[in-house]
Amino acid sequence: MISSIEPKAFELVCYMVTSACNLLNENRLYGPFRLIDAASRLIALLEKEGVKSKRLKEIQERIVAGQYRVMEDEKVFTDFLQDLVLDLIPLMEDKTV
Repeated sequence: MISSIEPKAFELVCYMVTSACNLLNENRLYGPFRLIDAASRLIALLEKEGVKSKRLKEIQERIVAGQYRVMEDEKVFTDFLQDLVLDLIPLMEDKTV
């Protein structure tokens, strides 16, 4: 019997593998965009499967709010990514989740 998560996990893996291949000829900012998009998709998949986490939800909300800054300009997107990494630190330290 195939787990209910398997088809969605397979879809995410396919997305990540084809993204890696496509990145060979893409703009250099497309890689970071694809990685944070994959992180958001993984969080959504986990939530759909019953994994509830305030910190994962918070990360996903921040990703969704800022991921398309890649279309504004490089500095704006780079600043967003750096801020996102800094935002992870207190969430990593929170062991109450």
